[in-house]
Amino acid sequence: MNNTSKLDFDRILRQLLQSADAMPWAARREVVRRVASALADGNASEPILQLVHILAGDRKWEVRTDVADLLLLLPEGHFARVAALLSEDTNSFVRRAAERALDRRRRGQQTTRRARQELDQVQSQYAAMEKLHGKPVAEKARKIAERLFDHMVGATVHEMRGILTPLKASTSSLLHHLDDGLIDPADFRRQLTKTADRLAFLEQLLEDRRTYTQQPPLERCRERLTEIVDAALVMVRENLQAQGRWPQQIAIKKDIPETLAAEVSRHLVLIAIANLLKNAFEAFSDGPGMFLPGTITIAARSASEGSVEIVIQDNGMWICDEDIQEIMDFVPGKTSKKNVRDQRSGRP
Repeated sequence: MNNTSKLDFDRILRQLLQSADAMPWAARREVVRRVASALADGNASEPILQLVHILAGDRKWEVRTDVADLLLLLPEGHFARVAALLSEDTNSFVRRAAERALDRRRRGQQTTRRARQELDQVQSQYAAMEKLHGKPVAEKARKIAERLFDHMVGATVHEMRGILTPLKASTSSLLHHLDDGLIDPADFRRQLTKTADRLAFLEQLLEDRRTYTQQPPLERCRERLTEIVDAALVMVRENLQAQGRWPQQIAIKKDIPETLAAEVSRHLVLIAIANLLKNAFEAFSDGPGMFLPGTITIAARSASEGSVEIVIQDNGMWICDEDIQEIMDFVPGKTSKKNVRDQRSGRP
């Protein structure tokens, strides 16, 4: 934050110390917003922290609620004191805002503890491997894990840059239009819609990576496969329609016994089938919002040892043989979209 902004906070602090009503309450709310912005930028100077404590006792509940909303930006000691004050506020809106902040802080601390425990478990496993197989084997295993981790991080960064680059260009274009006073509401809305879509995709990318690194849940319930497949189809179709894409020309053929069931973690299996179905639909993509006619077949049958087998096939565009091997290798973060061939095939 520049010196002018710092002097502004000093002036505001002196003003409020002289009188709580030295400025209108709407202006005090604006001060809270400026304080939050400064804290988010890493500026936790003494005048700013003093302003937080003063405004936490403001006579207007709207101002106190705004302070509660910035609690997570405060250093630990200041967070505890202000949160304790606001969590006992006479206004229910203020109390709920403070309780939300306290809950988020607790969840963050729990996440940190779990991460520490998981890291300790990994270190213990390496130590056990070294004791059982010797230091060279344990060190080789460590290096293999590090290489896989580096690859996954690199692939994730590459995908994020692919999202952020057009996002930055779009934002820059909007700013130039605003500076020049050339604002076309229709174009403005179109650009903002694209920005929202890209941010949603980025959020989903990060969520996918988080899900991938988590241990699968141990809980299993007996589920009918036909119901899970139907739910996955609804999910994919709604997702495509939300993007303005209508794949009515693609026929769905199901060959799943009504009574076929398995012990599964429903959420994870649903996501897996939905991702496969989304890829199958994409095989018929023919430009923005357009799909070629075709068929997706979903079949399931009982397999060995109480398991079931699900096969999803389409007759859309196919992937060449050498790229299929890369998919079978299952390298996290790797995409084969650039290798899709515009040919027709009945391959799964």
